[in-house]
Amino acid sequence: MGKLQIIGRLARVAASAVTPMALDEATKIINNQLDKRKHYVKIPDVTSLPLDEAAKVLEQYEFNYALVKLPADIKYADNDSNTVLRILPKGGTSVDPTTFVKVYYADADTIDKSNTLFKDMVDQKIDKQEKHRQTVRDVANKSKQVAADVGNKITPRKRNSDK
Repeated sequence: MGKLQIIGRLARVAASAVTPMALDEATKIINNQLDKRKHYVKIPDVTSLPLDEAAKVLEQYEFNYALVKLPADIKYADNDSNTVLRILPKGGTSVDPTTFVKVYYADADTIDKSNTLFKDMVDQKIDKQEKHRQTVRDVANKSKQVAADVGNKITPRKRNSDK
């Protein structure tokens, strides 16, 4: 009988002795967690809704919430002003009804600043591409110049038939 077979038999005996106790404990833990979460409700997904509508929905579910204005960022350039951009905890999550919800939004000023940041980023990208193209042109022109200079310095060999 090999070592693996002996270990396998010992593991089977140990598992059969421990399994009923472990199952009972696991069942107790799972039941406790399910009992705690019986009264949980799902947070409605209010992203992309206007602030006033989102507030009404959250008040219907009796959630405590706060409106948090986001700072300007490139990713908010295409969004509408005074709409919900994200919420924490995320929509669709089951939570305790007393959970505090943060509603993140951007106002018109933030959207304008975000658009400015986006345009600046695009301009920088275009400038970088143009600099790269100019560098490639300069290298190509320098290569042509060096090739022409080398060609002028090399004197052609005379063939015996040309004498």
